[in-house]
Amino acid sequence: MNKFFKKLTKQLWEAVEVLAAVLAISVLVSALFGPDVPFFGGIMANIQEVIVSLGSAGLGVIIAVMILTNIWKR
Repeated sequence: MNKFFKKLTKQLWEAVEVLAAVLAISVLVSALFGPDVPFFGGIMANIQEVIVSLGSAGLGVIIAVMILTNIWKR
């Protein structure tokens, strides 16, 4: 059973890494070429809406999680 959870955790982590790469690429393409790019164009507006809905406290939590994740990877 432990082997199953290790394999599942590894696969989920790999999926998260792929999704993070797709998000980073979409933000970069949207920032470089503007909102008229198909598929990638509206990503900046969507991210801004999420940040506004979270407010300053939610944004602080996201930044703290990013810092802790970066420290944890080292």
